[in-house]
Amino acid sequence: MKSLNTARSMLAGPALILLVGALVPLLLTSGFHLRLVTIICIYTILCTGFNLLYGYAGQISMGQQGFFALGAYAFTLLMSAGNWSFWSALPAALLICAGVALLIGIPLLRLRSHYLAMATLCFGLVFAGIASRWIEFTGGTAGMMVPSVKFSGHIVSRTELYYAILLIMVLVLVMQNFIVSTHMGRALMSLRGDETAAQSLGVNVTAWKLRIFILSSVLAGLAGIASAVVNRQVNPSFSEFPILVSILTIAVVGGLGTRYGALLGACVVVIAPQGLAAFGESETIIYGVCLLLFLMFMPHGLSGLIPKLFGRIRRKAASPAPGVVKAGEIKP
Repeated sequence: MKSLNTARSMLAGPALILLVGALVPLLLTSGFHLRLVTIICIYTILCTGFNLLYGYAGQISMGQQGFFALGAYAFTLLMSAGNWSFWSALPAALLICAGVALLIGIPLLRLRSHYLAMATLCFGLVFAGIASRWIEFTGGTAGMMVPSVKFSGHIVSRTELYYAILLIMVLVLVMQNFIVSTHMGRALMSLRGDETAAQSLGVNVTAWKLRIFILSSVLAGLAGIASAVVNRQVNPSFSEFPILVSILTIAVVGGLGTRYGALLGACVVVIAPQGLAAFGESETIIYGVCLLLFLMFMPHGLSGLIPKLFGRIRRKAASPAPGVVKAGEIKP
């Protein structure tokens, strides 16, 4: 019975998301709106890895944008320069992300807190510099065009691409729920609490830190590949600071250490600027003030706010109306 309830908790939310996501293209009126929803899915994949790494394991990495760009560049180079097919370039690019994460993770994960954050930030800055200056290999600031994705000779349309990315996002959420619901999630949360205590309880701290760092890097690379395919190009902006700002903003708005905080935060971060564009030059100020209010009054993000609202609604529904006497009570 317990395993059945665990399976339901892992699959119920992603199944509902998949159902709603499948209906979204039928309700949209333009390709621009479809693009926005696709970007939400991409950011959800990217920030789910960050959520596992920082929200659950407590390991702050400021270099996720570097792996986001690494996946996109590796995939594009394998397809364009290496003439690899999509189905071979995709796993190869993810393996490259995993290999680089392993290579830099072994020395960097000896660090903690802000030292780890600064070290991983350096990786992102180094990759951004390489992407901008190694013109013969990366195309410099102009970037590179990404070949169209074909399946049996058929060029995949934007709607079909959206459904593919939606399915990948749902599978990533299922994987996250599985990790969180099992002993792996307990091991990660023990790292967030106290690494010394976790070690004394038999948790292999070094191994788990490296595993979750590699997994988050692979998910960042997967999101970068999806973004490159959607945009039909890759350039140094994939590894620059605005991507990191978006990751941190989504984490704050959605809620760290929650199952669906990445999705909720991505919805707000992608959609909100479209509504604030009407305010012109004041857009940035309003956006910043809203983020500050989130930090002050909703430290657990939307994922912490929504359960509270539903709890209040249930309590109000359960409370008797004025003048109604509960069973066993005597009305004075």
